[in-house]
Amino acid sequence: MDFKTKIEGFTTHQVFSLILETLNRISDENLIRLTYLGEKLTSDEEVLSSIAGVRRLLQDPKHPAKRLFRRVLNYMPPQNNRSLFETLFYRAWFLGGKKREQFEAEHGFWPPFVMILSPTLRCNLRCKGCYTLGYGTKPELPYDLVKRVLAECQEMGINFITVLGGEPFVYPNLFQMIEEHPQIFFQVYTNGTLMSKEKAKRLSELGNAMVVISIEGYEEETDRWRGKGVYKKIMNAFDDLRETRVLIGTSATVTRQNVEVVASEPFVDFMMGKGSFAQMYFLYIPVNGQADFSLMVTPEQRNHLRKQVMYFRETKPMFFLDFWNDGPHVNGCIAGGRRYFHLNAKGDVEPCVYTHIATDNIYNTTLSKALNSPLFRSIRARQPHNSNHLRPCMIIDNPHVMRQVIEETKPRFTHPGAEEIYTTKSHDMDAYAERFAHFADRVWQNEYIKGQAKPSIREAEEGLAESINRSQQDTFGAMIMRLSPNRENPTKDI
Repeated sequence: MDFKTKIEGFTTHQVFSLILETLNRISDENLIRLTYLGEKLTSDEEVLSSIAGVRRLLQDPKHPAKRLFRRVLNYMPPQNNRSLFETLFYRAWFLGGKKREQFEAEHGFWPPFVMILSPTLRCNLRCKGCYTLGYGTKPELPYDLVKRVLAECQEMGINFITVLGGEPFVYPNLFQMIEEHPQIFFQVYTNGTLMSKEKAKRLSELGNAMVVISIEGYEEETDRWRGKGVYKKIMNAFDDLRETRVLIGTSATVTRQNVEVVASEPFVDFMMGKGSFAQMYFLYIPVNGQADFSLMVTPEQRNHLRKQVMYFRETKPMFFLDFWNDGPHVNGCIAGGRRYFHLNAKGDVEPCVYTHIATDNIYNTTLSKALNSPLFRSIRARQPHNSNHLRPCMIIDNPHVMRQVIEETKPRFTHPGAEEIYTTKSHDMDAYAERFAHFADRVWQNEYIKGQAKPSIREAEEGLAESINRSQQDTFGAMIMRLSPNRENPTKDI
């Protein structure tokens, strides 16, 4: 009797118990078995399709997905492997998906998968080009309010919280928040300078948090962006976190000045060597009221990053997120509560970390009402903003869409200067979008419509989406991203 047949009649409790047992006995065969067990926890067709796609990658001897799973599971303490499964996979994806489906039936819209929470804007650095510069450094959310918001998230099925700032490790209640919400997976972005052996040990003991260190290249690039001496402190932070077996990720703000470095194979290998399991790329976006268009990547550089990430996903045992170039994997923009939204330290509920507008403040409303506001519905109703998903963004790729939303819903800008790219500097933004469109439309037509690019994994998730060449989506990173079901019509007026 094969394994799939053997577990045919298993209850959810039996499946859950067997998964936890299997996590402690990692082998190639057991990694495959985990995918069959995962399928027993959901009936969602898109999640099932993604799990099947991951299984095919695990069965491919040339693909690095198997090595990535082994890296994670052999690195983390057994109790933290269990916590990772319970929070990130079971509660955020499987159980969370059922709750989000139930919420949609009752309230008319599908809640997002993740909330971006900035509990404080206080920070010990003032990095060049930081998207938060316009907000100032004083706002901070009281912990009682944060607890209320997290309770609302869990009621909606949101169990994945990304913590930004400011600097999260300045927030006095950070560890209390993580400890008091063991059912939530926290992804904490940090500049790394405040890390210590004691903090790393505490994070390891809690087990439900991943730390993502922001780094813009080697010492020259990082210190130019963040300040002299920061790079060396980051290196120490890596050591503290790695020694205590905390799950580590890395994040780079990509500019015209550093794209060749952070998108290079030696840099990615260096990050893996320091202990990173996930590399995230976020383009510099001029939204802080001090727009510097000379920092924005050129069309050619943006495409270079895309191609490098495609290569890395086929060769490196690491998870990769390329926030703009991954548009094809998620059918365009994910803001406005479609898959995520941002709660800033002033309490403003923003459609996106980079979209500094709001109509609702959490001090005066609930998350449910804010997510179903005219502003958020207006954004979701326009998604995708472009049939070319390499141009997903309503800020830098389709700025006319953002201006339409602003005109229609009359939001307020959430800090001084946030309006400049939609008013006095709108022509600069339109010119950037036009230059990239001319370049990206050729790429889209040649590689995604005609399918001239060499496919990565030909079989995975065959036929899942209809609008673009499937071979461009069949990467491990893309499948993990799509484990959160995509809703093509996520908004409904009620």
